Amino acid sequence: MTTLLLLVLVVLALAVAIVFILRMGRRRSRAAVPAVPGLADAAANTDGDNPPPVDKRSPVAKYAKQREAVLKMRAQASKLPAPGLLVELVKRAGLHDECERADVGTLVSVSDLARMKLMTMSIFVVLGLVLGFLLGNPALLVLFAVALAAIGYFAPDNSIKRAADTRQAHISRAVPLAMEVIGMAVERSSIDAGLASYCRYFRQEILAQELQYVMDRVDRLKEKLDTAMGDLLRKNRNEDLAFLVAAVGQASQMGGQDLREMLENQSSELRVKREQEIKARSLRAPVQMTFPTLFNVLALLLVLGAMAFMQISAGKH
Repeated sequence: MTTLLLLVLVVLALAVAIVFILRMGRRRSRAAVPAVPGLADAAANTDGDNPPPVDKRSPVAKYAKQREAVLKMRAQASKLPAPGLLVELVKRAGLHDECERADVGTLVSVSDLARMKLMTMSIFVVLGLVLGFLLGNPALLVLFAVALAAIGYFAPDNSIKRAADTRQAHISRAVPLAMEVIGMAVERSSIDAGLASYCRYFRQEILAQELQYVMDRVDRLKEKLDTAMGDLLRKNRNEDLAFLVAAVGQASQMGGQDLREMLENQSSELRVKREQEIKARSLRAPVQMTFPTLFNVLALLLVLGAMAFMQISAGKH
């Protein structure tokens, strides 16, 4: 009975792993398509009182769901204690920096992250103890408890990093178009007006929301524009966003002269970089999906062979 239960658990785990790999490949294929609105879409969004609805399949909606999942996990773990050891481990791991990139840094503290890890570890440890008890083997009970505790420790990290990666990917996709829009506005006015123009016509973009925070700091706190943009770059740590921050800093020094041509050139470079990344990702995807699938199939064959050998040995005795 124990052998049969173990075999069923292994088969289910391998089936879940294969489904996860296939879904991961499908998500990466969809993520390779640059879903960024064009200037024609911006023309339909000139009315500030009636913004267009957000597509539920868009990266913005996907990020909103992932962000909501992180905040929900924080709320669920809010009543748990924050062990000092977990707090120190979270600080050294730099997980709070990922919270900043996911735009939840002001809502999720280091103590909250420690509570979230404690909650997921507790859940997975209980699950491991139940599995070990069902198998009736003390060694497997300890093994499952330790292995699942390690999985539970890293579970919040994966949720936060997925939200951060989704958000930063959408910012990177929006940067080239933002440069073009800002460059068109700078030619007729100033860099401040160019940023405000982009924030107006693309208000539902994550990049526009970030730039609006910068403009609010400049207007209300009287900060310098290049200083506020530098803080924005430190928060997101986005290589593509660094092009825009550098352009704003250069515009502050030279007064915006010939800035449109420079922005258009940098926008073209980013688009070429984006195309190369998509091609490289499409070439890596089959390899990344093949090896884990073959590994799971091989593991299944080994388990089935071991079970058959055990049955034959038991029959001989």
